[in-house]
Amino acid sequence: MKLSRVLLAAGFLGALAIRVVYLRHFTTNFDVAAFENTVAILRRGGDPYAGASRYNYSPLWAEVLVAVDAAARRLGMTFGAALGAWLLAVDAATALLLRRLAGGGRRGAAAALLFFANPVSVFVSSFHLQFDNVAILFLLAALACGVRTRASRAGTAIALGASLVVKHVTIFFPPLFVRGRRGRPGLSLLAGAVPYFLFAAAFVPYARSSEGIRRNVLGYRSLAEDYGTAMLSKIPGAPASLPTAVFLLGVGAALLRLRRHPVEPARACLFLFLVMLLLVPGICEYYFVWPVALGALFGGAGYLVYTLVVSAFFLGSPDGLNLPIAHLPGWHGVWWSVLFWLAWEARRLSGKTRASGIMAA
Repeated sequence: MKLSRVLLAAGFLGALAIRVVYLRHFTTNFDVAAFENTVAILRRGGDPYAGASRYNYSPLWAEVLVAVDAAARRLGMTFGAALGAWLLAVDAATALLLRRLAGGGRRGAAAALLFFANPVSVFVSSFHLQFDNVAILFLLAALACGVRTRASRAGTAIALGASLVVKHVTIFFPPLFVRGRRGRPGLSLLAGAVPYFLFAAAFVPYARSSEGIRRNVLGYRSLAEDYGTAMLSKIPGAPASLPTAVFLLGVGAALLRLRRHPVEPARACLFLFLVMLLLVPGICEYYFVWPVALGALFGGAGYLVYTLVVSAFFLGSPDGLNLPIAHLPGWHGVWWSVLFWLAWEARRLSGKTRASGIMAA
């Protein structure tokens, strides 16, 4: 047992060292420069959604960026270093929450390490300095709240709302927490609408810029790489909306499947993330972190294959380490690894769909 604790500690310290090295060598990138530009706009009393702004997220994240900038100035750090340190703290909190969700003990510690040392989460948080992990942290908090008491139901709804308001990658998840016909625990329809209300309310102070919000936030479609359903738009005569239509139909079908057949809530969230990542009509490298935290709770061959393929992709990507190594997987390779993981999870779900789980524990 002592040896296992030593190995776990070594794993966490090694992952922390790698993350710190990446942060120490970080200069800037397109998105971090856009974050700094947003801070500058807010500091002079401007509107981040007006004009030719590149800001695609909620006002809450903009205020977090202002706070990060203030901390950087006070501590004599660069904006990137302060942002990276904050994202590192978020990943540490995620690891602690995963340990709790996994039941503590060695299993909980292993789940925490699988996330914190996972090269995908390391790259996204400490190399790219992207903040999808913050939205995912609140999604995990919603799972941890449970729904057996009024207080926990309120906590679930608020945590889901915080997740959406930070970054709306979890916009399809609240229905998974609403009570089903079989009387399983969950949110009422009214409570399930709270996250969407909070998301909409966050934009009220900028209602005068509704066109900019529609264009930059709601209309944002990410990058058109050679990945997944984005290839459908290259079919001669295919409408430009076809990839988005396929994505929405796929997500809708997944939600119906998960609602009709009781599934452990955390596994249901993982399954939905994989469907989204398989069918998403536009892609960025940092989207690949979406299923990593939830996947750490369950492990399996799908999680392993996905981690290996995405890690190899980052090694050769021009936006990653850009190493001159031949035959590393590209966008298509990552897509196939998502498909493999999704098929692995579908096989698990078909074998045992059960109502008990983290939320009902």
